[in-house]
Amino acid sequence: MKIFSSLAGIAVSVALANANPQLIKRATTSCTTPRGPGFCSNTANACTGGTYLAGYCPGAANIQCCVATCSTPSGGGVCETTATSCSGSFLAGYCPGPSDVQCCVAGGTTPPTGSGVLGVDLSATPPASFWTCAATEYKVVVIRGYIQGCARGGVVASNFVENYKAAKAAGIPRIDAYLFPCTGTQDTGVACKTPAAQVNEFLKAVDDNSMAIDHYWFDLEPTSTANGDACNAWNLGSAANAALAKEWVAALKATGRKWGIYANGNQWTTMFASRSTDIGSELPLWAVQADSKPGVNTVTTFMGGWTSAVAKQYRLDTTGCGASVDLDSFL
Repeated sequence: MKIFSSLAGIAVSVALANANPQLIKRATTSCTTPRGPGFCSNTANACTGGTYLAGYCPGAANIQCCVATCSTPSGGGVCETTATSCSGSFLAGYCPGPSDVQCCVAGGTTPPTGSGVLGVDLSATPPASFWTCAATEYKVVVIRGYIQGCARGGVVASNFVENYKAAKAAGIPRIDAYLFPCTGTQDTGVACKTPAAQVNEFLKAVDDNSMAIDHYWFDLEPTSTANGDACNAWNLGSAANAALAKEWVAALKATGRKWGIYANGNQWTTMFASRSTDIGSELPLWAVQADSKPGVNTVTTFMGGWTSAVAKQYRLDTTGCGASVDLDSFL
């Protein structure tokens, strides 16, 4: 009788599955390529943090192998299906694809080494699930508050208030914000607003929405429409760039708030006369050094008079808690 019941149950399940394949969820197919393991997916879906490789999956031509890396507070890993073996531990929420595709981190959940606490910065609007995860995984989240907006000479980011409210509601311990200024001669012919005007617009959005921002960051990096960027930045020549940067620093300091500068030492000479050009080393440095090594104490790339940093961006354009983020360490 038990055998008959079991067989009958199987028959019903098969019949239902044939009638409606959505009733029984299929496990994601794993794949192996010369570039490493991955999972099979429709190329219409994003392969965040990696790339699609054709010829390693069954099915139609648009079913390809997504080979992607992932970053977690426990270290970097590879996105794989949970049906495969992992030498360490699978961690959910750090990979593209369905729920059975997770980040395989070798060595389990050993916290990363280095000084400071874990944080992320982001510019886009992440899904609601990101904030729930981020509140447990990260101590600092930095959101974009102001953008180049070269058609308008600088403008408050449209998702600034939304992201702040989501971070606050989730209980993120420390919320920072960054200002990405309009600083160059634009193809649109629209002049950038003065440093004081841009700072005031940014801080007005903060104050009007009663935001409790811990640290403010000035994003100092070159961009060029010739390279596919939306706007030009710091294209005035080294002497004029240095003078403008110092004007910005004066405007930041005049607010009386806790400002720091986000910059990459390897980009310094594309904006200023030399690596030693000092435009504001009295402000704390958030150093960009994308070597995948967490810890502020691991910063070795300095410029502009800085000899130490208070933050480090150690991995760019990766996935954290299911969203596109950069990974950071903060003191």
